[in-house]
Amino acid sequence: MLIPISIACFALLAPAYLEASYCPGNNNGMTDEIRQIFVDKHNEYRSIIAKGQAKNKLGGFAPKAARMLKVSYDCDVEANTAAYAKECKFEHDPPEQRNYWGQNLWMLGGTNYSKTDSAKLSVQAWYWELKMFGVPDENILTMEVFDRGVGHYTQVAWQSSDKIGCAVEWCPTMTLVACEYNPAGNRINHYIYDIGDPCTTDEDCQCTGCTCSRDEALCVPPGYTTVLPPTTEKPTTTPKIYHPGGMCPENNNGMTDEARKVFVDKHNESLIARGLAQNNAGGFAPKAATMMKVSYDCNVEANVVEWAKTCTFGYNAEQQNNQWGYNTHNILTVAINQTEAAAEGVKAWFSELQQYGAPQDNVFSMETFNQNVIQEYTQLAWQSSNTIGCGIFTCWNSYTLVACEYNPGGNFIGEPIYTVGDPCTTNQDCQCAGCTCSKDEGLCIAP
Repeated sequence: MLIPISIACFALLAPAYLEASYCPGNNNGMTDEIRQIFVDKHNEYRSIIAKGQAKNKLGGFAPKAARMLKVSYDCDVEANTAAYAKECKFEHDPPEQRNYWGQNLWMLGGTNYSKTDSAKLSVQAWYWELKMFGVPDENILTMEVFDRGVGHYTQVAWQSSDKIGCAVEWCPTMTLVACEYNPAGNRINHYIYDIGDPCTTDEDCQCTGCTCSRDEALCVPPGYTTVLPPTTEKPTTTPKIYHPGGMCPENNNGMTDEARKVFVDKHNESLIARGLAQNNAGGFAPKAATMMKVSYDCNVEANVVEWAKTCTFGYNAEQQNNQWGYNTHNILTVAINQTEAAAEGVKAWFSELQQYGAPQDNVFSMETFNQNVIQEYTQLAWQSSNTIGCGIFTCWNSYTLVACEYNPGGNFIGEPIYTVGDPCTTNQDCQCAGCTCSKDEGLCIAP
């Protein structure tokens, strides 16, 4: 399966990697740290699926998994995978040349890209095919389902594929990632996994010698080993410097001040606050009493641009950890400048209101979430999301990706999109310490 791929035309200096010890016979550039990332990311997403928390493009969430197996690492599988990856071909080799094991591929159009980051991004990209393309609730891999473009996801989620071996290869024109799976998944007309509540006892796993990991909702096969010893140490990050005003000299990422200004101005056009935003549900969306005016944040921009250039479609870890919101839009051309792309992206998000309509009570309900058609509009309109950072990137030389992240994030289930009422006319109307009212715009300006 060859979609989606992630391409970004840039190069990073290669970091130093520690000598591997888990597969001492495999002299292929893999390290124990990279191996552990592949294992951890597969098990993280398999656990999310098993718990019924994996968002599905077709609505709601993928069904829970009754006996999803926990993945472990296999040096023999790695040896085969790495040997093929060294050929630097972004295409699947014949099944008989890989012992009929399953195979996932991913590539980034930059040489010597970080191998640890490539490991994380590749598995994330495969997993997020569920969100991008969707799998029907029947959870059977028919040819029709396979043709939706979810073959990487289904292999990641295939219940019985419990051993993996992976490789990250620095090729002359790309960074190539490959994982192989033993036993293989993606058998047509078979269940991706058994549907049901995840295990709570060893007996629930229904496999000889397996134990239930209740916290993970995964079944652990007998003889399970880890690549690296478990650690409770948390990673540390160095905070980026924030420059007030939205101009970001330290973000050498191709974004222009003109594009930043368009993103801010388009978000702040304030049609919603003044009751002038046409609603498909009838008439206009209600006025907003305390809608915050958006400003630009260089920290957020740095994060969203770093993610956008991978063209992987899914959430990125820092955005999730910070609980920032996000919006994306694809423009099916590369012949567009940044200011035009910025304007088109925000217009597309705002147009969801007129196309699909917002709920009458203006509350972001579970029903609204499951419909999955106005979430860009609701994030754009989320009252408290008052700082943004955005990125524009050309993907695969075939389309332009527009993305914005929002701090603080919006789209919280059961909460109003914004407070309904006449827009502010005095500073006191804003009901936030130090805020001032922009009467002409009907927006509240944060201190």
